[in-house]
Formats: sequence, C-alpha cells, structure tokens
Amino acid sequence: MTASVSIWFDALEVGQIEVAGDGALSLRYAERWLQTTGAFPLSVAMPLRAELYPSEIISPWLANLLPEEEQLQILTRSLGLDQADVLAVLQEIGGDTAGALSFGEAVDRARWSYTPLTQFYSTEDPQEALEQHFNDLARRPFLVGEEGVRQSLAGGQKKSALAVLGPDGAPVLRLPDPGDVLAIPLNGAPSTLIVKPDNPNLPSITENEVWCLRMAQAIGIEAVQATILQASKRTAIGVLRYDRRVGRNAQLLRLHQEDFAQANGLPPGRKYERGTLRGLDLKTLLETGRHVSATDALALLDQVIFNILVANTDAHAKNYSMILPVAATPRMAPLYDVSSVLSWPHVVQSYAQSIAGKKRTPDMIAGRHWEAMAREIGYRPTDVRNRVQELVDKLVAGRVSVTAEVAALAGATEGYVRQTAEAVEANALRMAGRL
Repeated sequence: MTASVSIWFDALEVGQIEVAGDGALSLRYAERWLQTTGAFPLSVAMPLRAELYPSEIISPWLANLLPEEEQLQILTRSLGLDQADVLAVLQEIGGDTAGALSFGEAVDRARWSYTPLTQFYSTEDPQEALEQHFNDLARRPFLVGEEGVRQSLAGGQKKSALAVLGPDGAPVLRLPDPGDVLAIPLNGAPSTLIVKPDNPNLPSITENEVWCLRMAQAIGIEAVQATILQASKRTAIGVLRYDRRVGRNAQLLRLHQEDFAQANGLPPGRKYERGTLRGLDLKTLLETGRHVSATDALALLDQVIFNILVANTDAHAKNYSMILPVAATPRMAPLYDVSSVLSWPHVVQSYAQSIAGKKRTPDMIAGRHWEAMAREIGYRPTDVRNRVQELVDKLVAGRVSVTAEVAALAGATEGYVRQTAEAVEANALRMAGRL
C-alpha cells in the first residue's frame, strides 16, 4: 500500500480505500462501522463484510461519483490532476456528493455554513447573482478551487449544488418560495437543491423537464420535485434533492444512494447499452429491482414505461437509482432527469437500451415490444400492456392541468410547455393505439 483515503458518514469512518503501488484500489470497511447499529453498505455490490473489495469492484463505483466529459476535463485541469486518478479528484472535491458520503475529511457540523449567492457575487439582485453563478460554472465546475467548496455531482451537464435558505437564514428542504435565498454550502454543509442551467442546444429544456417530472407525479409515479428558476437572462431547472431529509431539531441529514451503473459495477462510460463495451441492457436494468421490495420493483417498471412513453431516450443506467437507508431494504429513488426528445430532432432519437433486442425509436414501439419486455423479466405480458394503457389514460387526463401548472411558473415560456405536452400526448396515444 502506498496511500489511503478514508470515506466518512458524518463523523463516522465507513472505510478506507487503499492504493497499491501499481495504482490498484481496494476497499475495507472500518471495523467500528461494521459494528455500528444501522450501518449501511456503500453499494448493493459491496455488502458489509470484513474482507477487502478489489479494484474491479470499487473503481467503477467511485468513478460514477464524478462529473463526466468536458466538466471533468475542466475540473481536473483546474486541480492539476489526471482524470484517471479518480480517488485523488474525490479527495479534493468529494465533500458533498450524491448520497451520504464524504471523502478524505470527516464531517464537522460545527463548521457548516452557507453563503448567499447575492453575497458571493456582490449584488443585491438575486436573479443577477444566479446569472453570474451560471457564468461561473462554465469556467470552474462546482466552483472548484473556491475556499470551503468541495462538491461533486455525476453527469456531463453543467450543474450546481446549492441550498435553499428560509427567512431565518437556515437551510430548508423544499423548493424555493418567494423570499427564500439560494446559497453556496461551505465546509461540508449539505446542499438541498440541484440547479441545472438551460442549454441553448436544447431549447425548452427547462419547461420540458419540469413538465415531464410533474406529469409523472400527476399519474402516480414518485418523481423528484422540480421547478423553474429565473435568472436575469436565462432559466434553470431546480430539483429538490431526494437524498436529503430533515431530522430532529430540523437538522439536515444525508441519505445514502447509488445509481444503477454503480449497483451493477459499470463505469460511467458504459451507462449506455450500446458500444464496444456493452453497458446495461433493459433486462439487467429491470432485474436490478431484485434488490428492492416487490412494490418498488413495480415502481421501477413504471419508471421505465414512463421514460418510453414520453420519449426520454437518454434514460441510461445512471438515471435510475436506489436509496440505501439505514438498516433497511433498499428502495427505489424517485424518478429524475426526464425530458422528451420529441422537441429536438437533432438529438439521438433511439432509446438508451434496446427494446425487444433492437435499437428502436419512439415511433417504432408496438404491443409486441411490451410483451417481449414482459416475458424477458418474468411479468405477464397482459399485465404490462394493461399498465401501459393505464399510464397513457392518466397522462391524457392530466395533460391540461399539468400544462397550465407549469406554464404559470415564473420564467416559463407557455409555447414551450404546450409544445412538450402536445408532443408527448401524441406519442403516448400512438403507442397505446398499437398495443
């Protein structure tokens, strides 16, 4: 062993990642953690045990905690680190990650603090502060290099992890209300809101994603709470973090979670099924539901059906997650990162996983494909077809109210909302007509 980095849950050491001379990693849970009542595993692929977990198990799990593509390039260049040195990067920025863990340093609640964006950017205008924050993220993802800021979120999209402060200046776990303040968490303080600025290559993305998520909720699928945030020139999607909860004395607590790429031991580069190195196919994705209750396994099926109905063709392995609660069976995380590709003909139209063994686009899906999916995972084809019809009926019934609700949000462009609603409804009805 040449080095080691500790993983922490608050002030408790969960384990140590050891680095061998050849760069291979291994994980060993801390003895005290193994003896702690309510201890949870890092992953369903790494149950609590005394023996070492080797590099082929821990390395892909760690890599899935980092941003990808251009975001990772800019970040590692700023840190002066190699992109391949995942553990070194996490040691630098892994204070507030997806889930409940921090890397390198124990959590010291006494040092937690929050700096309002208006104070950070020296302006009294909250929308101008948010605009400056968007510009800042383009230069330094997650404000890398800023004193006291250690954040990491997965994915290639520009995003930020902020906190909503209520009227008394304390963090609150809800979408922002008028009078609330958006703030930067410092010194390991937990964020409560993920902020994703709009994308000029995907016009209407904010309205599109918020509509899809609110429609999922309207038809009975648990989905993250989302809204539109308005800056001085642009908008963003604001998503309430599902891996946070409020404990006693109104303290913010972290919940541990992992995405399906982590649960299946796949690095982020294999989050899509197709490629030289095969990623997660639909059968394996749905079979990952064996880790959760039967009810949650059906919730997973609903998530998959909904992503197909709305034409969320980017629903890859990292867009499904499980929460690993203390001393309890894992459960499905709410649906998140859902947008319809129907508004963007220049974007890949085929689904992230093959359906009935082939690459397919939304206009190709017919009843026999749902039946093949059902048989592959051991469900009755009739039950799956009926569930598809039920969700389509609920979507059609809720379209008008959800569309009006999203169009009324500050910063929303009504035309974009209606464009998404009409395209998704037409797609869902076409699929139902071919059942």
